[in-house]
Amino acid sequence: MKIPFQKISCLLRLLAYLLAGQGGFSSLAATLTVSPAVISNTYPGVVTLNFGGLSNGETVAVQQWIDGNTNGAIDGGDFMLDAFNITESGAMIIGGITNISVPFDSNPATNAITTTLNFAPPLTLENLTGKRIFRLVSPTGNFTPVTAAFTVTNAATSQSISGTVYSNGVTPVPYAIVAVAPQNGYAAAVVADGSGHYSVNVNPGSYNLIPVAPNYYCDLSAAPVVVLTNGVSATNNLSLSNGTVTITGKIFNAANSNGVGGLMVELGSGNLFAIALTDTNGNYSAAVAPNNFWKIQPIKERLARRAFVILHQKLQVSTSSGNVTNASIAVYQGTALFYGRITDSFNVPFPNIRIDVGDGSNNLYSANSYSDPNGYFAVVALGGVSSEWSCQANDSDNPILASYIINSPDNANIAPGQAILQNFVALPVTAHISGQVHDNLGNVVSGVVMYAGAFIAGKNYSSQNANTDGSGNYSLGVASGVWGVNFSQGGENGLDTAGLVDYFQPHLVSLPPTNAVLNLIVYQNGTPVMSQPQRNAPGQFTFNINGTVNGSYDVQTLTNLAATNWATLYTLTLTNTPFPITDTHATNSQRYYRVKKN
Repeated sequence: MKIPFQKISCLLRLLAYLLAGQGGFSSLAATLTVSPAVISNTYPGVVTLNFGGLSNGETVAVQQWIDGNTNGAIDGGDFMLDAFNITESGAMIIGGITNISVPFDSNPATNAITTTLNFAPPLTLENLTGKRIFRLVSPTGNFTPVTAAFTVTNAATSQSISGTVYSNGVTPVPYAIVAVAPQNGYAAAVVADGSGHYSVNVNPGSYNLIPVAPNYYCDLSAAPVVVLTNGVSATNNLSLSNGTVTITGKIFNAANSNGVGGLMVELGSGNLFAIALTDTNGNYSAAVAPNNFWKIQPIKERLARRAFVILHQKLQVSTSSGNVTNASIAVYQGTALFYGRITDSFNVPFPNIRIDVGDGSNNLYSANSYSDPNGYFAVVALGGVSSEWSCQANDSDNPILASYIINSPDNANIAPGQAILQNFVALPVTAHISGQVHDNLGNVVSGVVMYAGAFIAGKNYSSQNANTDGSGNYSLGVASGVWGVNFSQGGENGLDTAGLVDYFQPHLVSLPPTNAVLNLIVYQNGTPVMSQPQRNAPGQFTFNINGTVNGSYDVQTLTNLAATNWATLYTLTLTNTPFPITDTHATNSQRYYRVKKN
């Protein structure tokens, strides 16, 4: 039978239509491989993802799931740890510079994508021990989703911590996460099994154990502290509490209101702590304790692959009236870029170092990322928002930098579409400035943050922060140079939060010699202190008053300390500190002064 030409033409068009993946049919057979597919949680390199069978220029979605029950399939017991989009032959470029923190296609072939993910152990839960699944999805339905297994094993050590995570101390919590945190930063994490049992290998040290699971919260004040010496295996059972009220909301892109999936959200209320993870639409839900104010913020480390900046201020909600809905938080697409490299003075790179970006004194926005295995980094900012954007290498959560100091670039005015190069050169610590801090009443000052700064080889350097101990002692690691020692102001453990003030910082110390001792006295807030006395003309004597701005003070004088009749020379309000005073009647050969706070 002869088939009419019109029918042949129709069949050919239908075949072409189906092959093109139209009409709800998926014609492409995408592929996904992960290399290496098995790594240790101390693996220092990158994980490479290869996608094949794509359309030219296609954008795909990549998801990473925790396979809690280890069955190799994404099901109801699993949750999404990360997600991002990537375009074939695409990259995020700002000011002519590729933002290497955002996954990009390095494969020159068409219809395929190759990208690498930095595996940075300091990045919270990035080195989480357990089974995972990578999933490749076509947002437009061009192909059926494909998956590939990925496993993170626990590096063998002679020390371990194990136990069971219980709900309210009674029922095991299957697939809970246990994070192991030293005093600063983060060390490791593990997924418990279906019976709530966990086991993690770590190096000797002192650690806090923090259990978390969706719809539970924990009390950080009850988190055990485990001290491991060589060869010790410790057992610690942990407890989570069932949340009885829920907080729900959405993390969304401020530019288009699109939800941002695969984010971890932190919720805190005093010592109470919980996490939630956003779904593919950016929605999250957390079950927490009632009658509390909860502060909520997405973890910004998880936003680097999406090039987002977050508000520094956390969203606060109250559960005193029950469930909370619409606790939604906007994140902001970066429009400018800081980029560079962190090395030592011999050009040896430092990988996995956190780089923090923020809008300086405005303190409204912040973002961060990590250096790659070759020390290169890129972090977004919001161009035109502030004239004081800062970019700093964070040395507090990475033990690699414990014996180094790092330069601190000046704040910068960054415009939309601009990329600013800021390199960091770490110098080894070769000396220490140490001492003891007292207040003007003779009390030791403990628990306040101190730091030192110096100008070396054309760069501003800062020591790592140090807290004064219970006896008021401190020690700052430095290198040769002229250093200014300061107390931190504002924030947690700032000198001002202790009701104290230092009128005379920075305190200059020159090195070498190898080490220096600097004991310091600080003052109860408002205490007046006189400084820089000088006779500058016959009958004239000047000095400065250090005190509280807008505070009222009496300046008094007498000519004989054996007398008690102090005469008031001035009553004044300090408009600044230090405040200069001149006594134009200082004709006596002997004259004494004091300042009293009103």
